[in-house]
Amino acid sequence: MAGLVRQTSSQVHIDASTVDLLGADLSTDYQPEQWVGGLIAADPTGDAVRIACGQEIATIHVIAQLWDERPPLDVTDLEAWQDIAEVSVNWQSLMLDFGTTGGGEDLAQQLVIPGPGSYRIRVSARNRDDGDPRDDSDPTEALLIQVWQAPTEEDCVIKQSSDTAQLWADQ
Repeated sequence: MAGLVRQTSSQVHIDASTVDLLGADLSTDYQPEQWVGGLIAADPTGDAVRIACGQEIATIHVIAQLWDERPPLDVTDLEAWQDIAEVSVNWQSLMLDFGTTGGGEDLAQQLVIPGPGSYRIRVSARNRDDGDPRDDSDPTEALLIQVWQAPTEEDCVIKQSSDTAQLWADQ
């Protein structure tokens, strides 16, 4: 049975409508040509994954989890999230950063992983269609990023139901 190894949670500032998952160098020039499920795209050279958001500039809630194997996906998950997609990556770093923007490092925005190797990343997203910009009373966009070591597999869309996902998928 799959077990959660570690988890971190943070409010992440986004700019240019994406959350970037980066390795130790904290930078990438990767520009996706297509988005899996209108949600996620992985750089084939490694250490960069982009997640498409429903807002251009905002603060969103991000939970990142490391699992010892593929995490379960049940009916509750399918109901709770608008969009869910998975990609494989060949990661070269010892960490996966999802929000550090220069200055000081915010360790709450980094997920330590076992080391370089082949990983699977599942991203689940919700509240993507609730406006841009948003009022304080509007729902906060949220992402769940689940990571585990796994051999390379085909990209897959588990659920795609938001208008935002359709917009990104059509680009």
